[in-house]
Amino acid sequence: MQENLAGSGLYQLKGAIGSPYSMKMRAVLRYRRIPFVWQGGMVGFIAAQAMKAKVVPVLVTPEGEAWNDSTLLIERLEAWHPGSRSLVPTDPAVAFLSLLLEDLADEWLAKAMYLYRWARPVDQEQMSRWLAFDAVRGAGEARILEQAKIWRDRQVERRDIVGVGEAAQPVIEASAARIMSALDQRVVERGFLFGDRPSAADMAFYGQLTQLATDPTPQALMRDRYPWLFRWVQITDDLSGEVEGQWDDDVDSPPLRALLVECATHHLPLLTANAAAIRSGRTQFQYRAGGVELEQPTDRYQAKCLKALLEAFAALDRETQARLVPLLAETGCLPFLTGNHSEGVAA
Repeated sequence: MQENLAGSGLYQLKGAIGSPYSMKMRAVLRYRRIPFVWQGGMVGFIAAQAMKAKVVPVLVTPEGEAWNDSTLLIERLEAWHPGSRSLVPTDPAVAFLSLLLEDLADEWLAKAMYLYRWARPVDQEQMSRWLAFDAVRGAGEARILEQAKIWRDRQVERRDIVGVGEAAQPVIEASAARIMSALDQRVVERGFLFGDRPSAADMAFYGQLTQLATDPTPQALMRDRYPWLFRWVQITDDLSGEVEGQWDDDVDSPPLRALLVECATHHLPLLTANAAAIRSGRTQFQYRAGGVELEQPTDRYQAKCLKALLEAFAALDRETQARLVPLLAETGCLPFLTGNHSEGVAA
């Protein structure tokens, strides 16, 4: 039973340890040293049902207002708690790169998380049981296993809807491997994407990686091939005791370029093709990534993600854009951020 914390003066984060976005926000609050109470399991799912977007986590403010959407929550917390331990780099060019890579983690690496969890029987069995236990622990094994079967059947059936069906599997797994390789290299060199302090993008990658570092198949992969990243996930869980650190002036690095190439090769083509399909009234769309033609249903939230990225880039002053253009052009991102592209097509 969860305690009634109304009027406590604390934030309440209602989520689940099996939710990458819940773990992302828990790490954000811990790093920023914002007092909060964590409420996991079924409490989070019940709270989500009262929201317009019925997803966890739900953050309840000390005044009793409820919000969700992790990117929006980070922005609001920056406004509500300005000053120290910000997750938004002070350099506007770096801040844009953080926003772009946060979206890569939240919307593209999330596909790898879903795929690994529900593609293979070993992961399906363990994680459906664990997620059911998180939600109904104490209700008896029969009830837990009943709930596990319901969730497993539903989530496996939704693979094509999420865009991680059989045709997409090799493309997504190869992309995830490149992303983890780049991150593994970066955390050894500097600790975080843009220096020795975390950004919103670091927290977004951390959220997805908490699940990949838990599920049997990707956990074994991470331990074997990306051991520094695996340990980084454990460290980043609670950075409340870390010094604030500094962001680097020059953030151009091979790992950053590798991540931007993944944006240009997979994530931005998907977002662009999705938005084009929605504009034309279609409910399905195709996009080319990794040399494979993939198909999935349209997603209105991801259309909002692309709109936010385009608006953020357009809002940058000319000097900042000029600093970013060479890097974005060389990695293939620039055409998608300026509209000068063939919609949804990437090599």
